[in-house]
This record gives sequence, structure tokens and C-alpha cells, in this order.
Amino acid sequence: MSKKAKKGQNSTANQAGVADKLKDEGNKAFANENYQKAIELYSQAIEIEKNAIYYANRSFAYFELKKFRDSLEDANTAIELNKEYVKGYLRKASALRELGKITEALEAARTGYEVSGKNEVFEKLVEEIEKEYKEDNKFPADDPEMIKIRDLCDWLQTGGAIFDKLKIKYYEKNYRGVHSSQIIKANELILFIPKSHLITLEMARQTPVGKKMMAAGLSLLSPKHSYLSTFLLDEKFNGVSWWAPYIRMLPSDFDSMPIFFPEEDLKWLEGSPFLDQVTDKKADIRKDYDAILKVAPEFGRYSFWEFCWARMNACSRIFGINIDGVKTDAFVPLADMLNHRRPKQTAWSYSDEKKGFIIESLEDIERGGHVYDSYGKKCNSRFLLNYGFIVLENDGNEVALRVSYKNDDPCIKAKTTLLKENPQPRTFRVMAQVEEENTVEFLNFLRFVNIRDNQTILEVMSIYENSRQNDKDKEDGYKPQKTPPLSLEIEQRVLEDCKAICLEQLKCYPTTLEKDLELLKTNTLTTNQRNCVLLRSGEKEILHELIKFSEICLPLLDMSLKEIRKLTTQIPYNKYAEYINKAIITVVQRRENGTK
Repeated sequence: MSKKAKKGQNSTANQAGVADKLKDEGNKAFANENYQKAIELYSQAIEIEKNAIYYANRSFAYFELKKFRDSLEDANTAIELNKEYVKGYLRKASALRELGKITEALEAARTGYEVSGKNEVFEKLVEEIEKEYKEDNKFPADDPEMIKIRDLCDWLQTGGAIFDKLKIKYYEKNYRGVHSSQIIKANELILFIPKSHLITLEMARQTPVGKKMMAAGLSLLSPKHSYLSTFLLDEKFNGVSWWAPYIRMLPSDFDSMPIFFPEEDLKWLEGSPFLDQVTDKKADIRKDYDAILKVAPEFGRYSFWEFCWARMNACSRIFGINIDGVKTDAFVPLADMLNHRRPKQTAWSYSDEKKGFIIESLEDIERGGHVYDSYGKKCNSRFLLNYGFIVLENDGNEVALRVSYKNDDPCIKAKTTLLKENPQPRTFRVMAQVEEENTVEFLNFLRFVNIRDNQTILEVMSIYENSRQNDKDKEDGYKPQKTPPLSLEIEQRVLEDCKAICLEQLKCYPTTLEKDLELLKTNTLTTNQRNCVLLRSGEKEILHELIKFSEICLPLLDMSLKEIRKLTTQIPYNKYAEYINKAIITVVQRRENGTK
């Protein structure tokens, strides 16, 4: 061999050594999760030598930075350089999977499985991708629901929407959800819907019917829902509506919402105060429908039940947003398909900078995982009435309890003066947690109802006078739901009344809580029946909890302050510590101090 040839051979070997050293440094940076540095080092190695390993390693670094197209490009290059290098197929399959190209990912994984000699890593990957493929293709491509989903996505993407990290899944009639199509990290933008694809309240006010409603200064019980409903119906029955891809995706019916329940399903709510909410909801929608017909008779081309369909869409789907400093409400395609979960997994808003509606992740979401919105902390009565579902183990549950003044109230005239109106019964949406505002106001109101002597009325009048801070306040009467603890005797009557009201409500139901819990263990209930049983059993649980609260706290009124304070930190008293400290201790202390 000539000296020149030998020198060239040594130079090539030296370059290869330098490239390999750069690759090793890149691996160290990768191990330290410094993926950008790793990419730079692998790139330097590639400039020296086009090596399948270097490309596969850089592909992996791009993958970790979620640059899946770059990752795929490098994986393809690695395979071109060395068709026997199995990691090239692993990187390719992984990148394609994250890009949502499941069929191609499966093909790459299967090729890698064969090239690797049926390596178990590829075997597992093939199984995972096959499972995902089957889940995504439960329904044939020509299924009407799948066509609707594709049409919506095409319409949105053509308009500039961005949701490449998301995919829509169809479960069953009128039930869909949004899942992640790739790994999502916290604080990522996962959805962008341009303003052009939002149906806003302002748009609804500009329709022919909307203009008539505005011109008449129409007084509606639910203005925003009504205006948006008129827009929705006009577009639904417009054969050439630009909004058709979105409107076709809306639920065809709301059989799971109580206002649409047949009588046989409503019977499962017998005894529940919730039935009044259902009746009131229907009546409110009817009043708004009739009011619209008076100023726009042509709206009568839509039936009352079609208006109900539109109203429940508006009620369950619109978002309250702020566009260029103006508060409004809007239908937001795709965003309204995220199902509910607490605590919040995502956060949404309108971005003036981006000129569209955005959703960002608040936590990491695994690929294929559900992507949720939070509809907030609500009672199951609101979830069932407005959304058609029930949340299990819901800490926001309430039961409606009505409190009336006593027929033999000796202070009714004084109370009328204090209230500046005739005393009226009041309904409270009470929760099991006695420290919650709703329950606190319920107990405060009971205190006012149970005042039976003029001296205490004078004390309340004094509290009222001291609480007024400006002239506007002076026009208002006393707020009985703000009544503080007054005396031991009154507090005793409060707890006794609380128990009595709950026991009376329990008598209204045809079944006991125990019977309901037994029913829920069976598989004989329809979805609507199960939701009714879940709702009424939730109400009963609150009632039983308030009875328990009253029974536990009543004996404390006969104890000394020392005894009470000792018990407050113990089970079961610690559960009611806030009430005991603010109410029981206050009135017992007054007794020990020799005041009423």
C-alpha cells in the first residue's frame, strides 16, 4: 500500500473516531434530557459520516422534543442507509404513531418485527398499535357518524383550526369524546378554533328574527340561550348552511335530559324536589318561545320541541368568552365535545392575539387518554337537568329544602317591619357540608324563623342597623339568611327544625336510601332510570347527613364550654368543628356569662 493511500485510510478512520465521539457526547446529553444539545452533537457527527445510528439517535431526540416530522425524516434516512438496522423501524413506527398515521405505523412496526428476528420489543409495539387501530376503527369509514366526524375536522382544518394533538372518538348515539392522539405535556396549546368558526351572541342578534327580538326589547328568562337557539334552528333547516358540518355533529336528540323524559321515567323521581326544577325548566322555555312568537310569528315554523332541542344545545354547549374586551357567549366547534372532569385538566379562553378560541393542557395527558373540560362544581340536579348525566361521588350535591314561618309566630309583625315585606317561605339548596354557604344560610334563616321574643328582635334590629353602610343599603330590608347565633334556646330549635325538615322530606320518597343503593347494584335499570335513582339517593344522603349533624350537635348545648372544646377535635364532632366554634360555643358562652 502506498503512503498516500495509507494516509487517506488513517484520515478516514480518524474522522470516524471523531464522529463516534460526537455521538457518545450526544448520548450523554440525551441521558441528561438536554435533547437540543444532543441534536446538535448528532448533527455534527452526521456531517462527518452519514451513519444510520446517528440518524436514528437524532430521530429519538427529535421525538422527545415532539418534533415528530423531523423524527420521521431521520428514521427514514436511517432505514435507507441500513435496512437491517432495527432501531430505524422503531423510530419510524413511533413517529408515525404520534403523527396519527396508525396504518403506516403498524406497517413499520411489523417490518421491524421481522427484521429484528421477532424481537419482543417490536412484538409488544405491534400489539399496542393493533389495539389502537381497532379502537379507532370500531366503525367502518362509511358509517354516517364517522363521515360527520371527518366532515367537521376537514371544515375546521380548512378554516385554520389547529388540533393535531386531538382526535374525536364516537362511542354510541349522541355520545362522543375527545382523546389525545399523541403524548401531551402540561401547558401545551392543544386546540385553536379561529373566530370565523365561532357562533357568537352578536351573530344571533343580527338574524331577521334576532333583529325583531332586539327591536321589541324582548324580556326573556334566558336571553343568550334564546337568541343562539334561533340562530341554530335557522341554520339547521337551511339546506346550504355554511355551518352544516358543525350542526350535523350536534346531538340529534336529548333523551337523557329530564325535560324530554317520558312519564314512565319521571316516575322514578317521585318525591324529589328536582321534579319542580324539571317542570320550571319546561315552563321557562315555553315562556321564551311564546314571547319570540309574539314579535316574530314566522318563528312558528319551528315547533316548541325543536326550540327545546336548540335551547338545550345552547344551555349545555356554549362558552362565555371575552372578544376584544366585549363579553359574549359562543358555540365553539370541537371544544364543546370535551366531556366533564374535576379537577380541571385543561383551561380555555379566547385569545385576542391569536384571534380565536384556545384550549391549553394543565397536566400531562397520555396518548389515547381522555381530554376533559371541567364544567365546574355543580349539583347532580344541574348536571342531569342541563347536560343529561350524573357525576358519581359528587361533593357538590344539593337538596332543595323549603322553610316556612311558624303559623303561631308571636313576632311576625316585628319581622315584617324588619324585612320590609311580608315574610315568605324560602327554598334553600342545602349541601351535606354544614360549612358550605348554602347550608350556613339555611341554618341562619332557621334562626330568624325561630325568634319568638321581642328582646331578640330588638337585638337583630340593632345588628341590622349597624350593618348598613350606605344609603342604598337603607332601602333594603333585613336579610334573614344572615342571622348570627343568638341564644341557646334558638339554636336548639334550629337543630330540631333542621332534623324535622329532613325527616319530612324523606317521607316524600316512595323508597328508602337503602332500597336505592340495592337497586343501583342491579343491571335492570335503563340509563335514565339509573340516573334518577342516583339523583334521589344523593338527595337522601344529604338529608341523612343533616339529621346526623343535628343529633350530634344537640347534646352539646347542655355541656360546658370546657367539655365542648375538648370534643371539637374528636370524631365525629371534628366534622362539624366550624359550626360548633361559631354557633354552639357562642351561645353556650353567652349562657355561662349570664346573658341570654
